[in-house]
Amino acid sequence: SLHDRFIDYAIVAVGPRTLFVPAVFAAARMNNPPVAYPREWRLGAGAFGRNYGNALAGGAAMQTGRFLTGALLHEDFRYRPSTSNNPVARTFHALAFTFVDKSDSGHNRIAFANFLGAEAGGFVGNLYLPAGFNNLSHAETRTAIAFGSFAAQNLLREFVPTLLKATQKWHTPFPRIPVPEWWVKLSPR
Repeated sequence: SLHDRFIDYAIVAVGPRTLFVPAVFAAARMNNPPVAYPREWRLGAGAFGRNYGNALAGGAAMQTGRFLTGALLHEDFRYRPSTSNNPVARTFHALAFTFVDKSDSGHNRIAFANFLGAEAGGFVGNLYLPAGFNNLSHAETRTAIAFGSFAAQNLLREFVPTLLKATQKWHTPFPRIPVPEWWVKLSPR
C-alpha cells in the first residue's frame, strides 16, 4: 500500500543510517579531495559541512525520486532474494533486479524507480556544487554511482544472510552491533 511504501521511504530517508553514511562519505572526501575543489570545499569544518550536505542531498533526492516514481507507477522495488542455491545464479539475479523489478501486481517490469531515483541523486548536485563539478559529465558520473549503489545493495541483501549463517555455523566471530529492528528492515523472502 502507499502507506507501507511511505513508511519504508521515511525509514530510509531520515533514519540513523541516512545520517551516518554521508558523514563517512564526507570524511573520505575531506581526506582526499579533488584537486580542483575550491578551498572552502577542501579545508575546515565548513568544508566538512558542505561535503556532508552534498551526500545528504544526493541520498535524499535519490530515495525521494525512487519513492515518488514507484508510487506513481505502482512499482514495487523492494528486493526479492533468489530461490537458487547457485552463487552465480544468485549474483545474476541480484544484478538483474537493479534493472527489472515487480509491479504492484507482482509482474516483472523495467525498474523505472531505480533509473529515475539514480538520475535525481546524480543531478541534484548541479544546483550547488562548485564550478567544474556542476556539469553534465559529473552529474552522469554521480548517476552511475547511485545506480551502482542499487546493485551493491541487492548483492548485500542476497548474500549477507548466507554469510551470517556461515559465521554462526563455523563459530567465527562476527561483529554484532545492536541496532533497532526497524533500522535494518529486511525484504520479505
